[in-house]
Amino acid sequence: MLGARVVSGVLIVAVLVLTLYLDQWLAPWFPLWFCLAGAAMAAVALELAGLLEDTVSRPSLQAALGGVAAILLANWFPHVVQSHRASDRISGIVFEPSAAISALAWPLLSFVAVLMVTFLAESLRFDKPGRAVASIAGTLLIVAYVGLLGSFIIQMRWLDGCKNGLMPLAFLIATTKGADIGAYTVGRIAGRHKLWPSLSPNKTIEGAVGGLGFALIAALGIEAWGQSSISLSGVGWPAAVCFGLVLGVVGQLGDLMESMIKRDCRKKDASTVVPGFGGVLDVLDSPLFAAPVAYGLWLCFGP
Repeated sequence: MLGARVVSGVLIVAVLVLTLYLDQWLAPWFPLWFCLAGAAMAAVALELAGLLEDTVSRPSLQAALGGVAAILLANWFPHVVQSHRASDRISGIVFEPSAAISALAWPLLSFVAVLMVTFLAESLRFDKPGRAVASIAGTLLIVAYVGLLGSFIIQMRWLDGCKNGLMPLAFLIATTKGADIGAYTVGRIAGRHKLWPSLSPNKTIEGAVGGLGFALIAALGIEAWGQSSISLSGVGWPAAVCFGLVLGVVGQLGDLMESMIKRDCRKKDASTVVPGFGGVLDVLDSPLFAAPVAYGLWLCFGP
């Protein structure tokens, strides 16, 4: 189990790093980032639909996938349009808090359209009472969880101007996955007291503290990398500590919230496509939940 987890983790990081590196030459369109985000969001949407299939909230898979795809495309629209208007098409949108917030309006408006279409689609197939509202709720849960939360991860690619969001993405991924690794490792070695047994009986308080420590170390490591790099810049040591502690907590909460979904659906894992982890959702649960917080922190502390 641990060996498979390590191998899968190394491969996932390698694919992510390679994608971000190669896409540097294709700014601001980032087609590889688009393909990776699309594949991950589709996989998570399918897994969530599978989890909810045996519950009262049986979502419409077609509507859920269509809604996620619409939000995915909406994330690219403002940046591609801006790149055609700007004189410097290589660097893309220069980082400004107002521009970073305005870009989020497009996926939000797309979600509103998806909500309205979902109601209309469900009304067209309505035949008897007792199922329509639950199906709409399940469908919109998938679209919001995957599409809206995922939008913050996608939009980080355009933060920090020509640096292409490498630092905010690094802070998010390193701290949340560092918290996962720390909680898993310390929990297995020294875990004694249950953290939240009604949601996840295997997680412990000792593991949560270990996860927080690992997240802090990861954030400080990213800050050291940024300060030592010629092309990147850090956020300062106090802000890095804030990133580590806050995202370490929120990332673990994201893991627990996904555990609640699986427990409510009476499933152990979202799927079995990622050896050692379970499903794609089991890999992305903490970054997805922490992404809006990481986005806000970068708007506060980013250079």
